[in-house]
Amino acid sequence: MGQNKIVCIILVLAIFLLGGCHSGASKKQKMPVKNNTQVTFEKTSHVFGKVIGGETVGCYFGFTNTGKYPLLINKVDPGCGCTSVKYPQEPVLPGQKAEIEVRFDSSGFSGYQYKVIQVYANIEDKMKELVVSANVIN
Repeated sequence: MGQNKIVCIILVLAIFLLGGCHSGASKKQKMPVKNNTQVTFEKTSHVFGKVIGGETVGCYFGFTNTGKYPLLINKVDPGCGCTSVKYPQEPVLPGQKAEIEVRFDSSGFSGYQYKVIQVYANIEDKMKELVVSANVIN
């Protein structure tokens, strides 16, 4: 009976220790921003035109923080695995310009393609949409 108690105690301790490993406490999270700002994009859509199947094409969406507070881009969702993005990880201060790079891999696609990229930030609408399109020729 003493061995059963020891085994139970070890199991309970193991459960607590393993549960603590997956608490997510070590993940770096951005602090919520109370002050919304404004952003002005130079353009919100880009047409690649004719693209040969398998080709990867890219463009940049330039923007300016036109508000009073630092702009924090929380996330840029490319919407699909064929589209990748790079965006500023640091705050964009009022008056500063920056850009979001968008790359579209046309592998496996044919015909007209329309991709929506969602930009989440501390702006009035919380989210801004950017669009890229291409006509993939095989």
